[in-house]
Amino acid sequence: MKGIYKYNKNSYNKMIRSVTRYYNDYAKLLEKKFTDPQYLYNQEDRTGTFPANGHDIYNYVARYNMANLQIQAIMKLNGRLDFDKLKQAVRLSIIEEPVLGCRFIEDRKPYWKPLDNIDMINFCTLEEAEDMEQAIHNFIRGSIDLDKDPMVNVSLIRSSRTDVLAIKMNHACCDGIGTQEYIKLLADKYSNLDLKNDTFISEPRIAGRKDQDRMFAELGITNQDSIFIPGSDISVPTWPFPWEQSGSNTTLMSVSRLPAEHLESISKYAKSKGATVNDYILTAYYRAMLRMGRPIYGMPMEIPVTVDLRRYLPDHKTLAIRNFSGSVNTRLIMLINEPFDRTLKRVSNMMKKIKRGYPGLQSAIGLERLEKISFKDTLAYYQADTRKTQCTCPLYFGDKCVPTLSNLGILSKTLIKFGNNTVIDAFILPPVVRAPGLLLMTSTYNSVLTLAVGYYKSTVSKENIIKLLSIIKNELIQGYKS
Repeated sequence: MKGIYKYNKNSYNKMIRSVTRYYNDYAKLLEKKFTDPQYLYNQEDRTGTFPANGHDIYNYVARYNMANLQIQAIMKLNGRLDFDKLKQAVRLSIIEEPVLGCRFIEDRKPYWKPLDNIDMINFCTLEEAEDMEQAIHNFIRGSIDLDKDPMVNVSLIRSSRTDVLAIKMNHACCDGIGTQEYIKLLADKYSNLDLKNDTFISEPRIAGRKDQDRMFAELGITNQDSIFIPGSDISVPTWPFPWEQSGSNTTLMSVSRLPAEHLESISKYAKSKGATVNDYILTAYYRAMLRMGRPIYGMPMEIPVTVDLRRYLPDHKTLAIRNFSGSVNTRLIMLINEPFDRTLKRVSNMMKKIKRGYPGLQSAIGLERLEKISFKDTLAYYQADTRKTQCTCPLYFGDKCVPTLSNLGILSKTLIKFGNNTVIDAFILPPVVRAPGLLLMTSTYNSVLTLAVGYYKSTVSKENIIKLLSIIKNELIQGYKS
């Protein structure tokens, strides 16, 4: 193993204190503003608009030099869809989920405003292509206009052999689980039209903040601020990674897929070890990151993991399609020449301990606080956070990264159907985040596990991203064989 780094406790603690001090100082500033009447809002009359919650605000500000906000879904069908019915189904879905036909308004208290001339907007397009792979590639590489485009864009890509349904969702209004919900909603609308049923339009579903209230009530929390721990969800770049010293605004995506025959073996092996499939994937991620650069043994290494906050709702469902995700930091000390099963055991024990403490709750409370300050202050905070990270990376971190895992799990327990047509293959792609962030999204459909990482051109080579995915895939396969 080349270039083993040894853990220096004093240097590590100094690094942690520096980053934590920055967040704590800003938390004190926000605390002061929360008690200052000039910063508190009066309810304004915004008839026809929808309130933006803290989750929306947090994801939206990421557009400013942090991420591209695009969550994408690619679905291959076993037949041809009726394009006119598909367009109608998309329209019906937006009536039911009106935030998808809105744009985010940057105001002192941000809100969602319906798009002007919404009846004239083309939410759904048809592209005929002989080279299906190139057409899919072009769709993925394409970008949405964050100021003018609606929150959802649907494209039917058709070749002489097959149809592929491609969807872009704006992360400002919808997370990965929300994207799954939208796919099922669209399939349901199309199927009803295909059966020539009278299409029932339910009352428009509005996200608002009722889901947060339900979650806190379910957990018996009446004063969120009293249990908030500033800096508890700080992610520190600890992993050596081969970043390049340049960059661009061009986004790229790399995907690796695990054939269906492996997933059942992984599930059985994980269960036999008292672990979950998510524990297993996280184990492979830790071990792959260890091999991507000069490993640091004996030092607590971090991988943040996203958490679906719907788990805390009585019915595990939000009132509308929306963002409702938190995160939790996992920390594991890396050991020399440790076999897969022992790493899995330590990861499993770590996750069991984390789950006893309501994972994602602290980040959710932190996002609640964004609703109490002006958008200008929120934007200044995260822009300062970005500058702080960029300034401190050379000093404290060197070429380090923050690898994050977002495991969406099984997209659907049964095959998704659009009328008589079945989705035989599907996966979801993550937003592209800037260095030092590195977001791995995993999703499973029809027993095929998909690994996807987005990145900005010239910040890291394509070869190194492919290498990372290859190592993770190999760890996933070899782990249950060890």
